[in-house]
Amino acid sequence: MEDKITSIVSDDRIDEILHLKATKEELIIILNYIIMDYKKFSMTDKILLQSQKLQKLTLDECIQNRYVFLFLPGVKNSMDTQSQKEVRYTYEPKEGMILKEKYRNGRKTESTEVTYEQINKMLGSFNQSTGVFLQSKPNFAESRFIAPLLPQEEVSKREIVYVKGGQMQYVQQTRKNRPPFKNYTAEEVSKHNKPGDVWTVLNGKVYDISLYLDYHPGGVEKLMLGAGKDCTKLFNQFHSWVNGHAFLEQDYIGNLKY
Repeated sequence: MEDKITSIVSDDRIDEILHLKATKEELIIILNYIIMDYKKFSMTDKILLQSQKLQKLTLDECIQNRYVFLFLPGVKNSMDTQSQKEVRYTYEPKEGMILKEKYRNGRKTESTEVTYEQINKMLGSFNQSTGVFLQSKPNFAESRFIAPLLPQEEVSKREIVYVKGGQMQYVQQTRKNRPPFKNYTAEEVSKHNKPGDVWTVLNGKVYDISLYLDYHPGGVEKLMLGAGKDCTKLFNQFHSWVNGHAFLEQDYIGNLKY
């Protein structure tokens, strides 16, 4: 296993664990360290690790694979191992510690040595605080202000929906009684959740999409899932390649106040 590497792959990041002479226990510590980082960044414990054949993997099975694909709720993973990722981490086991290096767009930006003892302390602290919080909130990523995600089979099927007109006709419509442009709280946005009065949040921007109900290609029902909520994860589940602001620009009424 001296020359073996296990790569944890998401769409914009890759973490490469060099096996070298590390023990199985040490490799799993490094893997847990990477998973903890993802959980902290995305604030969810719903992480799925899969092989190239889309088989769910245990931690033991992960370190036996060359590539492991990490999935987060509502975040696309194209399982691309060929193109350069924006962020790359390498973990080189040494005596009692690892050398962790970070690269951004191919350029090394950080180099840190961390001991296994330090990692175990970080993992323990995380599991007793943030980890417990996330586990106690099984629907944290789908809290009352976050639009719920749909089962994958719902995302995959495309039903024919009859709408009032196309995207061009929607853009050309006259906007009336436009709300003032300002920062809005989540509580203010959540009050606008009924047909005829629908606001939503996409990437921190607040939109009045009341008019768009009649023109949404996916129909009113799908659009109402984000009514009065932050629809960012739901939007990315269906349209991760679409620039939502580009066609909703006229209905941009402010920013979410955190």
